[in-house]
Amino acid sequence: MASLIDDGPAIFWTCDRDGSCTWLNKKWFDYTGQNEADALGFGWTLAIHEDDREPAAKIFIEANEKQQPFDLIYRLRDKTGNYQWFIDKGTPRFSDGNYIGMAGTVVSIHNQKTAVDESLHKLRTIVESAPFPIGVYIGKDMIIELANQSILDVFGKGSDVIGKSYKKILPELTNQKIFEQLDQVYDTGIPFHAENQYLDLIAEDGSVKPYYFNYSFTPLFDSDGKVYGIMNTAAVVTDLNVAKKNIEESEARFRSLIEEAPVATCLFAGRDMVVEVANEKMLSFWGKGNTVFGKPFAQAVPELKGQSFLDILDEVYTSGKTYESTEAPCELIVDGIPGIYYFDFTYKPLRNSAGEVYAIMDMAVDVTDRVVAKQRVDKFQKQLLASFEEAPVGIAIIKKEHLEFTMANPFYGELVGRTPEQVIGKPLLEALPELAGQGFDQILYEVLDSGNPFIADEVSAELFRNGKLETIYVDLVYQPQFNDDGTTYGVFVVATNVTQQVTSRKKVEASEAKLRSVIANAPAGIGLFVGRDLIVELPNKMFIDIVGKGPDISGKPLREVMPELLTEGQPFLKILDDVFTTGTMFQSDGAQVKIVQNGIMTYNYYNITYSPLFDENGEVYAILDIAIDVTDTVKAKQKSEEAEATLRGAVELAGLSTWSFDIKNNIFSYSQRFIDWLGFSADSKHILEAYNPVPEAYRQQVIDAIQEAVKPDGSGNYTNEHPIINYQTAERRIIHAQAQVFYDANGQPEILRGTAQDVTKERILQQQLEYEVRKRTEELQEANAGLGQANNSLQKNNAELAQFAYIASHDLQEPIRKINIFAKMLEDSLGETNIQTKNYLNKINVSAVRMMNLIRDILAYSQLGKENDAFTAVDLNEIAHGALTDFDLIIEQKNANVHFNELPVIEAIPLQMSQLFGNLISNSLKYSRDDVAPDISITASALSENEAVEHGIYEAGLYYKIEFKDNGIGFRQEHAEQIFNIFQRLHGKTEYVGTGIGLAICKKIMQNHHGNIYAIAEKGKGAAFVVLLPVKQSHKL
Repeated sequence: MASLIDDGPAIFWTCDRDGSCTWLNKKWFDYTGQNEADALGFGWTLAIHEDDREPAAKIFIEANEKQQPFDLIYRLRDKTGNYQWFIDKGTPRFSDGNYIGMAGTVVSIHNQKTAVDESLHKLRTIVESAPFPIGVYIGKDMIIELANQSILDVFGKGSDVIGKSYKKILPELTNQKIFEQLDQVYDTGIPFHAENQYLDLIAEDGSVKPYYFNYSFTPLFDSDGKVYGIMNTAAVVTDLNVAKKNIEESEARFRSLIEEAPVATCLFAGRDMVVEVANEKMLSFWGKGNTVFGKPFAQAVPELKGQSFLDILDEVYTSGKTYESTEAPCELIVDGIPGIYYFDFTYKPLRNSAGEVYAIMDMAVDVTDRVVAKQRVDKFQKQLLASFEEAPVGIAIIKKEHLEFTMANPFYGELVGRTPEQVIGKPLLEALPELAGQGFDQILYEVLDSGNPFIADEVSAELFRNGKLETIYVDLVYQPQFNDDGTTYGVFVVATNVTQQVTSRKKVEASEAKLRSVIANAPAGIGLFVGRDLIVELPNKMFIDIVGKGPDISGKPLREVMPELLTEGQPFLKILDDVFTTGTMFQSDGAQVKIVQNGIMTYNYYNITYSPLFDENGEVYAILDIAIDVTDTVKAKQKSEEAEATLRGAVELAGLSTWSFDIKNNIFSYSQRFIDWLGFSADSKHILEAYNPVPEAYRQQVIDAIQEAVKPDGSGNYTNEHPIINYQTAERRIIHAQAQVFYDANGQPEILRGTAQDVTKERILQQQLEYEVRKRTEELQEANAGLGQANNSLQKNNAELAQFAYIASHDLQEPIRKINIFAKMLEDSLGETNIQTKNYLNKINVSAVRMMNLIRDILAYSQLGKENDAFTAVDLNEIAHGALTDFDLIIEQKNANVHFNELPVIEAIPLQMSQLFGNLISNSLKYSRDDVAPDISITASALSENEAVEHGIYEAGLYYKIEFKDNGIGFRQEHAEQIFNIFQRLHGKTEYVGTGIGLAICKKIMQNHHGNIYAIAEKGKGAAFVVLLPVKQSHKL
């Protein structure tokens, strides 16, 4: 028996009542590589994985202390250092009722556990990776057992809702039909699907958020086929970024279903398979007692007849080959109740010394719970995949190798224009070749390589659908799928068709953009008044400008934006309320509206239209306001009416008459005064009668002039003067008539309209005046002859006077020079003198110098009247530079700054321009302030037309304005004219040196050049002398 146990497929062991291992069969040592000395006692625990060692020891010690059976699952190290999963089953041993220790077996469950773990991991990965909300509700009360993060986010709840009633945590779904749908699915077992379902949910912050869902309620069935819960899957089509599912809470539930894997052992002897040895666990599996010992296995467990186990045992006995099976179903009657159980078992043949099979050892692990759990997981997975098949979004699974489709639901097939069968089992670009070059294969490889999901909204794709290449838009999720070692093995694809939404939105956006562009660029103020409170929306710039309250008026009630509509007693708010109530459009042309624009009350006129806008129920929800500013038109009309009234008054006041000629109908019409002149009884006459009052000698000339004016290519103007004879009184008048042609829309002459004036008295007076003029002309010719002689005499006298002035000035300079010389000689001969004598001598010198300057200036002034100086092109820049050179010493002494811009070139007398610039610069330097350095600027600019008129220049031609400006002492503006008179001074002789002739010379120079000069000043703030000079001397001031 000991050799049988040593050769068996399981490890056997015993321990004493202290838990110390006393025996291990050969299988332990062969597997672990330990020797007996190392393993016995507690050394065997060193072969257990360090992570499992402490919890395993704890369970073992507790079971030994309580003298009760135990099950342990741990990883055991083999002699190569690798670990595999084993189940360790221990049973207490008694002798004469006394506890003597434990005995047990250690059986490998590595393959089974790895397979289950891998299956659960893949299922968990699929569920967790689902990028849309998913939840599982148990029982009639819909207790939330599973809820991934996506659905918790939708609920606006935390994970604490697990274990609570779905109906209680979402009371806001009452009256939204959800609870009724759940009850119907639970009661009938029939799935429920809905698309684009609107729901209101309360968010974490307490606010109500609207959602649209595509969702499914799928019943979950237990092993008896009864509904025990509902799985809820959904696609949130409000926010198309669907979060990953999280069903971690389900992991413990499914794992707990497969954790136990018990081991049983027995021995069948001979070909009849007589039950020779069987432990309690195996007996409990069979549901039998000790009576089975010594009986053939078929007799001991008769329900096995017809099942494969007896045949397999016979084949093992015959062939001598070990047979292993996992999760094999077996129909057994346990405790009188038939049932199906599942076992992992091994049939190992035992040979005698002759090498013949004499028995078979059966070791079995009851994996019924695990298999049932797996079946339940498989069923759940099938239901989950079935729900994917029925999901209202495109779902597919693509494996890593060749990007091959392993699953595609019908909606995905419809999305890509194929059936699922046409894509499953094919690589991506073979199933959908038109995707080549669109980048989807590269994205999939990136997801597989990086392990990061790809999520994008409104991705465009070109696909063959309905026999043609179409562009569709999808919200796309590529979710990587992982193996146990963290490597990716595939991609979970979720695609939601949003083509209709995208194209509709683009159309709406294009239409809205076009409408906004039209409104923004409309030549009218356009705005929308929403609701009974008339909230201002979508105002364009012109509307904002009309309102005049700045750009931040959107979203405010009209009465708040424009309070003046109330305070000024205007009717517009009442009119708008009537439009909102009646739905009738209101229009008004030229209505005056009092508006405070930018803080100022305006009284402008507008063409106003209030158009009601209706919702889908035919109710008015807003009013479109279109306002066109016609203030200029209204005021022009008012002015036109006023002008017309004035014109009528003027016509009456001037004694004018009016008349018109209807060119197409040959009809003349007359005012009442004209009718009285003509002696007609009616105010209109045909052309044949209209010319009768014109004397025969003038008639044809009048007809020709009118025809010339009204012909299509004529001048359009008529002016004539001729007599008329009153038809009744024969009174003769002379009239001056004038008229203008007015044309129709086609440019054809339509009417000749004009006035006529009775000029009879004027013509008689003109004849009298002409006689008087002829008479006066003869008298003037006689007078002109006398004036010619006087003019010749005057020119001779002026020449003599000029010669005298020159001679007198020249001759007077000689005695002055002698006075100056003798005074100097006298001062030198006297030597040291008293102060009074020096003062007298100084006064003689100063008076002599002043007299010399005065004589010089008088001589210069007298020379300005000569006309023999020629005009030539003069560059005023050179004149300015020359003047500055003359004054460089005084400029340096006074630290003066004299500057000028680009000055023009004009026709002038160069010497006089030098005198002009020298006098004006000298004046500014002379009259500077003692405490401020002189600053003198000379600027030039062309006179504008308005400036020229202001200065009395009406002839054509260019004039320049040259301004000499300083920061000197200035003078009062009332003295601005007298300073240009000869010998006029504003200061005493001792204050400032000068003769009082300089500015008079400047004025004389300007007269010689047909220009002008004037001054602008303020006392203590400087002066400006403005010179106006023509560019060409052919133009005069």
